[in-house]
Amino acid sequence: MVAGLSLKKKPLAAHAGPLREAPEEFHSAARALTEAIDRDAASFESVIAAYKLPRGTPEEMQRRDAAVQRGLAAAIEVPLEVARKAAEVFEKLGQLEPMSSPSMSSDIRVARLMASAAVRGALENVAINLESITDAAFAGPVRSEALSLTARVSESSADTGRSGV
Repeated sequence: MVAGLSLKKKPLAAHAGPLREAPEEFHSAARALTEAIDRDAASFESVIAAYKLPRGTPEEMQRRDAAVQRGLAAAIEVPLEVARKAAEVFEKLGQLEPMSSPSMSSDIRVARLMASAAVRGALENVAINLESITDAAFAGPVRSEALSLTARVSESSADTGRSGV
């Protein structure tokens, strides 16, 4: 909406190209994030199924533990993907703000807060599953990326809010 309305403002004509592209970029991100909801639920079903595997013998315990670890790793991938996409949206919104009509800055700020919350929420799901991962070679890079994604939305979050309203 902000991009479409800003396109109609003559003082913002210099930004016509990016303003025309923005709606499709945001719609594409919204579709990807919506599709991730079902994939996230499905990915955790493999964890639940793995926890139900028999564990009567050492071999069964080993198979069960391996299946749990595979399931948890898969259950981490979808929310990590969501966090990446939401961080991209957060940054694109930040790029859109200076090109938009100042009267719409609150809409962009609210959208950035929502994108930041999406990153943080997705990373909460990553973190809870990561607690049970035993493979340090897998967990280390995931933790590092999670910290990086948090920093991407934290650095600019201070710019999105107003105090003393």
